[in-house]
Amino acid sequence: MGASLFERDWAKALEDSRHSYSLTPLHDVVRTWQMRLAAAPAVDAYMDSGRDETGIVDLADVLGARR
Repeated sequence: MGASLFERDWAKALEDSRHSYSLTPLHDVVRTWQMRLAAAPAVDAYMDSGRDETGIVDLADVLGARR
């Protein structure tokens, strides 16, 4: 995850907001990225532990579908 992914998500949400006259898409992007950043240390610790990654759950499945 990098700045370019956030920028892509933000640009799409900004465009959606322009069309819908709603700030909800922007709030959703901020909320999603806050959760990603909060989870990053746990993800790093897991990846560094050498655990088996079979059966990993996609982040989108955990966070829910984007609106």
